[in-house]
This record gives sequence, structure tokens and C-alpha cells, in this order.
Amino acid sequence: MGIRTTLSIILLLLNAVPLYAVYRAIQAGVPPKSRRWALLSVSLVVLALNVPLGVLWVRSLSDYLLYNVSASTLRAIFQPSLAWYTTALLCTLILVPAYIIRAAGVAAGRLVLRSRPGLPRPNTVAEGVSRRSFFTTSAGLLVPALYGASAYKFGESFDEVEISPELAIPMAHLPRSLEGVTIVHLTDLHVGTYIRREEVAYWVSLVNGLRPDLVVLTGDLIDRSLEALPDLLAGLKGLRPSLGVVAVLGNHDLTSDRYSSRGEFVGGETIAQGLRDLGIRTLRNEVAYLRRGEDRLAILGLDWMSRPGERNFYRYKPVETRRQLARLSAQLPPETPSILLVHHPDTFSEVPRFGIGLTLAGHTHGGGQVVFYHRDGHAVGLFSSRFRYVSGLYREHGCSLYVNRGLGYLAVPVRVNCAPEISRFRLVRA
Repeated sequence: MGIRTTLSIILLLLNAVPLYAVYRAIQAGVPPKSRRWALLSVSLVVLALNVPLGVLWVRSLSDYLLYNVSASTLRAIFQPSLAWYTTALLCTLILVPAYIIRAAGVAAGRLVLRSRPGLPRPNTVAEGVSRRSFFTTSAGLLVPALYGASAYKFGESFDEVEISPELAIPMAHLPRSLEGVTIVHLTDLHVGTYIRREEVAYWVSLVNGLRPDLVVLTGDLIDRSLEALPDLLAGLKGLRPSLGVVAVLGNHDLTSDRYSSRGEFVGGETIAQGLRDLGIRTLRNEVAYLRRGEDRLAILGLDWMSRPGERNFYRYKPVETRRQLARLSAQLPPETPSILLVHHPDTFSEVPRFGIGLTLAGHTHGGGQVVFYHRDGHAVGLFSSRFRYVSGLYREHGCSLYVNRGLGYLAVPVRVNCAPEISRFRLVRA
């Protein structure tokens, strides 16, 4: 089952908890004659809020939206649904524990009464009904309250991009002439249905304002179709770093451009050529060098290891990754500082044996675009269990990895506690 389908099913299942809370509140607080209409109205509203999710299941419909409906219009359509998905998630996190605690308390009370028959019973049935009504009505009222807060939040910060603090990265054998080089890292733009050239151009304006020496792109530049390539290129053409722009491809790039090929590479060549026309070099299992006089910094770029149509296309492939890293590392002169660009962050598990100072990756969307909490500085989200390295900075055996949360969206334009990110770094001598 693909990530897109899995995420859709999860979002649909999350509807159950707030719906249950509202239905119970209607049963407790609405007169019997009006209950049927109230239940029907709530069901229709929730169904309407879930309709945008159905776009993901119909390729022709989502492609139509991609090319014929403006991004601002799409967001206006999606904002009510996004607020509902956020409400559903928060209700699940709040109400499920409350229901479990309440059920456990009721069960414990019944056991105590059975074991000690002499204890006084509640005075009336109405007292028990009143308590249940209060609980169910409160739970039901929580749903519209959370929805209002979520709708306000989405309206205020839908496009809010977080520019991370500049991190100092120690690099072994870094020459003095390259000390202080600044890098801006972008990943997972997913240009397509929800991201167009206007969004990319806005991100580029933010990057140019940081005045970096080098900009790197670590894959999934396009979401699902080559028809989005002109938007990507039009947005990126304004990048102006002093030392240039380097990119690698991700899994979505290869599935979007699966029929173009060059040598050993199947897929992705149309995208690579488009970037090349902008002066952006795409590293496909290659090494490039940044030079200042006689000094140089090596940049290794790994392609996505699987090819479209392969079994287990989305899985990390450690054996092939190690082979390519060994081959690229063997090309480096002794004591050359190096940076690795790769889409899948689990590649970092192979990196220390090759002594690569800094690895930059994406792919995780911060753990699935919905983050529940942070543990030891790293996100725990919907899909964080799928990855060894999820988000933020990791350091092992003198090597550093940074996993960027990405800028675009996977499957649905939902981000909870997981803002789009532009990350930046400054190289220092170890």
C-alpha cells in the first residue's frame, strides 16, 4: 500500500472519533423530534469536508485541477477540509484517552459495588444520566471549538515558511579559504497540484535574501507529472547564490519522468536537462567540486537507487547505496572535505565509514507532515516509524546529517506542527 493511499485511509478513519462525539452530544442534548435532521446535517457536512480527499483517488480530476485551477482557489477549497482534518486529529488525541479513562472508571466502580454490596448506590437513575449527558455534551462541543481554532490557524499561517537558524557544521580538513561557506538547503518542493511557480518564486526570494554561497536541492522537485516542470523551472530561475546550485533527484522525480533516459539512468533526464538549462547541475551518482584557488570541497550526489516499475521502489537499498558511496569516495583526493546530497535520509547509516562531513536529505516530510510531539529534538509523526532519521540534525562518529522537513506536500496539503522549512548551514573547521 502506497503512502498516498495509507495517508488517505488514516485521515478518513480519524473522522470516526469527532463524529462519535458529535452524535453522542446530539443524542444527549437535542430533542427526539429534531435528532434525525441534526444527525443527517452533521453527516452531510462531514462528507463535504472529506470530498477534497477524493480528488487524490481520481487521476484525471487531479490533473485537471493541476492545470486549470489556480493554487489560491485550490487553497480556498481545501482550507475548510484541512481545518477538519486537524480537528479530527486533535479530537482523537484528546477524546480517546478521555473515553478510555471514563470507561475504566465506570468499570472499576461497578466492580467495587459488586464486591461490596453494602455500599450505597446512586440515589437516582437521573443522577447517572445527568453525568453521562454532561460528559457527552462537553465532548461534542469540543469538536466545533477545535474546528474554529483550526480554521483560524490555517487562515493565518497557511504559507508560513520556517527559515531554520544557521547551523555551524564542523568539517574535517576544511581549508581556511572555504571556512564560513554558507549553504541553503531546499527539498521536497513537489511542484504540481498545490505548488506552482508563484510559490517556488516566493521561496527563491526568501533564499536570495539569505545571500548563500551555495544552494542545494535534494529531490522530489516535481510531484507527479512533467507538466509541472515549466512551473518548477520558472520559479527556480531567480536563484542567485555566489557558488551555484546543485541538485539530486528523488523518487517522485523519477516517477514523474520515467521514460527519459541517459546511459545507466532510467527516468529523470528531462528534469535534469531542464535544470541544466538554468545552470543547475544535477548529480546522478557523481562528484562535483567547489574551488577557491587550489582548495576544493567535494559534493557527492546520489540518485534514487530504485527505478520506476521496480519492486519495492520506495524502499531504502543499503547494498547499492554502499556500493555507490564506495565508488564515489574512491575518486576523492586524500583529505578532501566532502558533502553528500541524497534524498533518502537513511543513507546516513552508511556515511561514517566514508568520513563524509555533512549529509543533506529530505523525503520524510518531517515524519509525515503531521507531528504529534518531539523527542530528543526530533519529530514523532504519522510516518516517523518508517525512517531511522526523521527530521533535524543528527551527529554520529564525527559526521553530521540534516533532514529537512521539505516545502511542498505529499498527497494532501496538510501540515500540523510541521511547518515548511528552509534550512541553512555554515561550514567551520573541525
